Amino acid sequence: MNEPVSSRARTLALAYFFFLVPACGGSDPPPKDASVEDAKPARDDGPTVTATSDIGGMNEDDVDAAFTSSVKGLQRCIDMGAKRVEFLGGSVAFLLKIDGTGRVKDAYLEHSTLGNRPTEQCMLDALRAKSWPKPVGGELGLARKSFSFDPPNDVREPITWDDHDAAPGLKKIASDVSHCKRGNAGKFEATLYVGTDGKVLSASVTPPDADGEDALDCLVGVLEGATFPSPGSWPAKVTLSL
Repeated sequence: MNEPVSSRARTLALAYFFFLVPACGGSDPPPKDASVEDAKPARDDGPTVTATSDIGGMNEDDVDAAFTSSVKGLQRCIDMGAKRVEFLGGSVAFLLKIDGTGRVKDAYLEHSTLGNRPTEQCMLDALRAKSWPKPVGGELGLARKSFSFDPPNDVREPITWDDHDAAPGLKKIASDVSHCKRGNAGKFEATLYVGTDGKVLSASVTPPDADGEDALDCLVGVLEGATFPSPGSWPAKVTLSL
């Protein structure tokens, strides 16, 4: 008995359907959605840290040029000081701390044999008023320079004294000197001019370090109030340690 045409057609259609299903399952997967790839969290390497040292470098040529341009101002200070101490002269060594804007943050005298504090302060003020090269690789830069100044007046130089000549006068002020130093164990360098009557005409002091700056006015006051042996018919100059 023959199957009806409609029944046989349905059977063929189902067979064809099941034959195609496995073939569709083996097709290539659809392309990835780019938005899913972009949504991956970015790698976090942590905060960016920029390290700088406290003390940076300075261009030596630019520093020398700045000091050279300061000489006239420094000489004016000497000229004014020589009106108070006619044979004023000596050597000085400056230390400046320059900030990131090219301005002087701190200024010190590491060494001085001028023997006149107002003159030294005038010089430091002249250097503070200038613009300086900016430090590289640090918050501060160090600028150092030494100068020597002859007495501007045509006058006989003072007699040179040593520690032995000044010892009698220093003994009388030892306790006051100790009080001024406020426990600072470093060596302070003092330069003073002693008149023919043994009285101090002028004095200055440089500290062993920046911590000793606060003691300078006190020490200069003690020295200028001291009395030393007479040097004779002409004033004397002495540089010594306190």
